[in-house]
Amino acid sequence: MTRIVVCANNIDELGGAQRVVRVLAQGFHDRGHDVTAIGVTPFEPAHAFAGDYATRVLMSEVWPKKSTQTERVRANLRKEAVANMAEVLRSAGGEQSIIITAQVWAMEILADALASVSPDVRASWTVIGQYHGAYAAAASGRDLDRILRSYGPVSVFTALTAEDGAAFTSAGLNNVVAMPNPLAFWPDGVAEPVGEDRSLVYLGRLSQEKGVDLLIDAWSLIADSHPRWRLQIVGDGPERHALQMQAGDLAGSDRIDWQEVTADPGAVLADASLLVLPSRTEGLPLVLAEAQAYGVPVIATDCSSGVRELVGDWGMLTPRGDSRALARSLDAAMSDVAWRASSGARGRQEMERYRLETVLDEWDVVIQRALR
Repeated sequence: MTRIVVCANNIDELGGAQRVVRVLAQGFHDRGHDVTAIGVTPFEPAHAFAGDYATRVLMSEVWPKKSTQTERVRANLRKEAVANMAEVLRSAGGEQSIIITAQVWAMEILADALASVSPDVRASWTVIGQYHGAYAAAASGRDLDRILRSYGPVSVFTALTAEDGAAFTSAGLNNVVAMPNPLAFWPDGVAEPVGEDRSLVYLGRLSQEKGVDLLIDAWSLIADSHPRWRLQIVGDGPERHALQMQAGDLAGSDRIDWQEVTADPGAVLADASLLVLPSRTEGLPLVLAEAQAYGVPVIATDCSSGVRELVGDWGMLTPRGDSRALARSLDAAMSDVAWRASSGARGRQEMERYRLETVLDEWDVVIQRALR
């Protein structure tokens, strides 16, 4: 049995990184390890994840949005988080333990905590770093510099794909391996829409980087040509009101169903005919894998190596940021029953490699490599 701590910026949000951390924590626990999932900050409203592993949050209050009035509050909360992480490190009891940091901020907190403890305590911990975005996204913003600073000393760094791994290696990181995100579930059967009506599904956050505005534009161009189809937008986020205003009186707006975020994506996907992901940026989006596990064909914008890996040559890629190209791809897929059937069947087969047990086997290899 190995002691394993998995850290993220928070562990209570119903987001991609949080779901991965929770699924991994339960998977490691089920394999007999002593597991704790740690979030840096609380998140409100907290989602009630089920799990048999221990959990902990390092800050006593939610990390506030930046303003001149919150600088002292932020400084005190960060100090509290580092101190509590140091307490976790000192609890190793001389045993060799693994700590996996799933996000950059969590790694920065850990780095400061490691610097504050004795050499003997540091020697008790082996650190594995993760990044849940694409290399291109990291390089286009602040994340790459932060990653190179904080992840440099880790024993192993995991990227989402081999392509991203090679890019991080070229940027200067050592001991980089590809590690996919695991599926939280594997359905026994495939999606079977009832009747002649069909559902085009978007399932995810309603924010600028997700490109739902492009999807609405594309839908307005093709909705009249597909009267038996409805667009189902499932999720929430800062752009929800603006997107609903954008839809307004556009063609097909009466056939857009707006649904709140769901803790049960399988219930949505089980009735889906086609899933679309119009994002401007992504990492390895689990919604593509989840849909295909149900045999649902997918269309996605070509915005990351993770998307390309999940869509392969059996799904359909469309140029990023081009609503007219997206409309053409949607029109083609919605018009072609045979393509949807063959793409869905092949996609389900290809998603076998993302099943939890398969990914945990890969983690076993990485952990043993890190401990050597």
